[in-house]
Amino acid sequence: MIQEEIEKKIRSMDKRKLLFLFGEHMSGKTRAAIDFLKTRYRDEYSKYYIDVGLYLQQKILEGPISTYEIYPEEFLEDAQDFFEKLVNEKFVDSPNNLYVLDHLEFLLSEKNTDWIKVLDRVTLKKYTVIVVVPNEYKHMLPVKAYDYVEVV
Repeated sequence: MIQEEIEKKIRSMDKRKLLFLFGEHMSGKTRAAIDFLKTRYRDEYSKYYIDVGLYLQQKILEGPISTYEIYPEEFLEDAQDFFEKLVNEKFVDSPNNLYVLDHLEFLLSEKNTDWIKVLDRVTLKKYTVIVVVPNEYKHMLPVKAYDYVEVV
């Protein structure tokens, strides 16, 4: 069962508590991650599931979207800043130490790995992060440096 495999990987982690959850689209990655959170946090599980794509979309709509149409490269920098703010907001002084991040396709598709550095800072302290990743982006990530589970 995927939940048991995730739990086993998390228990075996030493310093870097970042786990990738790989799978094809519609393979059940998100469902597996949410079910894992439900077993851990029960009714409070939704506080620990973060839809990064939705967060980025909301941040874009709050700002001057026309700037991104004219200067799309600015969005790359802003997206990184938005991601860092998200992590700082969610992970600071949190009573729990495990989060699931989903829908990072934009950050993944741009071959930007700076977001991993942001997660490294918090996972080296006290947090454990599970990142849900479609298989098509697997080759862009440093899978040898981190643990992962494949959903088939």
